[in-house]
Amino acid sequence: MKFKIELSLLISAIILYIVSTFCYSYEASSQNMLPIINYPYRDFALLLVGIASVFMVIAAILYSKRK
Repeated sequence: MKFKIELSLLISAIILYIVSTFCYSYEASSQNMLPIINYPYRDFALLLVGIASVFMVIAAILYSKRK
């Protein structure tokens, strides 16, 4: 049962890293705006990276306790 939890945490972290990569690199279509406005999802991407990192740490701790 624990292995399924660890695996689901790792898969969730990988998915969150992929989504955060898309959010970080997404650029708005208007070129007249300031550069910070052209990337509207960068703050959201950093939040997703933080959550994914927490998931990776939790999965690593659970795996190390299992052995």
